[in-house]
Amino acid sequence: MNLKTLNYFLVTAEEMNFTRASEKLHVTQQSLSGSIKRIEEEYGVELFQRKPFLRLTPAGEMMVFYARQMLKSEAQMMAGFADLSANCVGHLNIGMSRQRSGIFFPGIWERYHPFYKNISISVHESMTTSMMEGLQTGDLDMFVGIDVAPMKNLSIVPLTTERMLCFVSERLLKEYMADSWKTFLAESLETGVDLLTLKDLPFLILPKGNRIRLTAEQVFARGNVMPRIILETSEQNTLYRLACEARGVALFTPMVLYGHAHGNLRWPDDCHLLPIKNEIAVNQVSLVSRKDIPLPNYADGMRNAIIQEFESYTLEMEQIMKEF
Repeated sequence: MNLKTLNYFLVTAEEMNFTRASEKLHVTQQSLSGSIKRIEEEYGVELFQRKPFLRLTPAGEMMVFYARQMLKSEAQMMAGFADLSANCVGHLNIGMSRQRSGIFFPGIWERYHPFYKNISISVHESMTTSMMEGLQTGDLDMFVGIDVAPMKNLSIVPLTTERMLCFVSERLLKEYMADSWKTFLAESLETGVDLLTLKDLPFLILPKGNRIRLTAEQVFARGNVMPRIILETSEQNTLYRLACEARGVALFTPMVLYGHAHGNLRWPDDCHLLPIKNEIAVNQVSLVSRKDIPLPNYADGMRNAIIQEFESYTLEMEQIMKEF
């Protein structure tokens, strides 16, 4: 029996469902069942009672205990090997959304690489749910995710809280509020904007399924308003650029402005960031790793680099918001 087979067994024991376990492990149900059967044949025991429903046998419960100990010991051994010398060679698998990777990873790399030049990094760009699966199956060492639910085996370090932003050009306001745009803009900058007052303006927004889009839809639904959406795209930089060109009102996250500020780009003077009055959800961004699988010391360096980068992000966004 190898350690991979042990992991297959543990995931099945956690899910208590062969279909869900095979999906989580990205293997066929037939392959998973075959692996479990080989363990049972090797030790001459039955690990699962399959009828009337799937549950662990006493031998299965004992296997869970020892399998966890064996996998933990193997992880500790690998971490020890990796840290035997200051010049160790190692590898880290980091998860992050594609948008965040493009904006934050260059800064993370600058903080990390000079001190760990022999460590190679793979950045896996995906959604939070997929990264969670990768972490649980051992394909990821850590990831930066959104609104991660607590679990017993997870270490969740809060990095920052993101609130949806409303970005609009004076030229657009002049076009749709010819007589009142100055008063409207002054009041909105002072006390915030009610998104429902922008119902007649064209909107540039993220596609359905995104948390920001869902938040905006909830605001409009409560006000019985059907917004005029002229563009849906997952590229938040595109939303930003088109808003600067007065094509529409853009709704996006603060990281877009952070990325442009770090690129020494300045948005036009006639573009404004309006605080939003409406009750809207926020994104809780966190760094997630597993408590039960120890990582080598060079992983701590990566954790620190990520935390420092997001601290810089939070402080800079506070300054940007003050400027507006």
